[in-house]
Amino acid sequence: MNIEFENIRVSLGGAPILHGVNLRAQTGKVTGIIGPNGCGKSTLLKTLFGIVPRESGAIRLDGADAASFTRKEIAERVGYVGQEIPCVFDFSVRDIVGMALYARRGVRRAERDRIIETALTDVGLLHMADRSILTLSGGERKMVFVARSLAQGVDTIVLDEPTNHLDIRHQLFILDYLRASGKTILIVLHDLRLASYFCDEIFLLKDGNNLADGAPLDVLTEARVREAFGISGYAHLTNADTSDFFIDFASAKVG
Repeated sequence: MNIEFENIRVSLGGAPILHGVNLRAQTGKVTGIIGPNGCGKSTLLKTLFGIVPRESGAIRLDGADAASFTRKEIAERVGYVGQEIPCVFDFSVRDIVGMALYARRGVRRAERDRIIETALTDVGLLHMADRSILTLSGGERKMVFVARSLAQGVDTIVLDEPTNHLDIRHQLFILDYLRASGKTILIVLHDLRLASYFCDEIFLLKDGNNLADGAPLDVLTEARVREAFGISGYAHLTNADTSDFFIDFASAKVG
């Protein structure tokens, strides 16, 4: 599914947050949103789900106005993993993942159990299926909610800092899984190295505005990195002689 944000403007508490942001996530691609703290990355994602109201602009899902869909209809099309997901009730991991099936019609009990177990297996948490969500670490909880988005059975997933609280092994595991899934992925990331390696295209925001977009090597130039983050550094290839190259982020320093 293509997701298009067109001229999105948002103000919160009288303060302007987004000043006409444009973004497009293409079908089957991993599209990253990067930028310094407070630039509006999370706010932009939340406008899609109605969590944050927009003053103006349009959001389109495969060309259809997102405003024409109910929240349930959007959930039938798009999965969402938020940045912080508080848990105050003593649900099991299985119960949490099973909540995704609210968005799937006509799923029978036997099929329900299979879907839940497949999603947990995919993220390596089947052994925790009967654990209380309250007993898990922040990283483990994050993986549970990624599994819940997979259980929705959608071909598009929006994620806000899914690597928060995860150790490096699980960061690489979940991002590699998402990239290999063939799904449309729209993801906010703070780590420029991860964004460079896993994203097909990135959108760089600053102060609620578009600064640049395109392939990671084209966006993360020394001039733009300095303008956006106030550091000296840039993206570059470390192994350009093979098709399976790795994009690294050069040693950076403040100033």
